[in-house]
Amino acid sequence: MIIEVELFGQLEPQLPRLQSIDVAKPSIVLDVTKILGLDLDNVGLITLNGIQCEELETLMPDSRLCFFPHMSGG
Repeated sequence: MIIEVELFGQLEPQLPRLQSIDVAKPSIVLDVTKILGLDLDNVGLITLNGIQCEELETLMPDSRLCFFPHMSGG
């Protein structure tokens, strides 16, 4: 199944910011992090279809998955 993935900030500068990837059905968010080589220690927030989620959330076809880095500043 095809899902859309968007990476924000400087999570993985060498990866495309926005991409469509083909994942097995069923898959969870953690499967996508492994495919992309994302280190979850660098991820501060994950959203699935605009709603905050965890790495064990199940993906559906045409899902939009976003990864955000930890916030900084003051």
